[in-house]
Amino acid sequence: MIHYSVVPADMVFYDPTLPQPEYREAVVEGVPMLVEQVGLHDTRIVRLLSMDPAHYLDPRFQPGSRL
Repeated sequence: MIHYSVVPADMVFYDPTLPQPEYREAVVEGVPMLVEQVGLHDTRIVRLLSMDPAHYLDPRFQPGSRL
């Protein structure tokens, strides 16, 4: 089945019984970003919030990287 919609898929297939990730804003080495707490002492970069294009080219700050 194919579902075409202007609504994002995470809103269409939202399941309130599953635990939802908790995101927070953080500044790491002067780079603002959105991070998700994965473990007790482990965080994952979700997206960069920086306006500097050089930050997006730095492999240390790729979305999905662990801090």
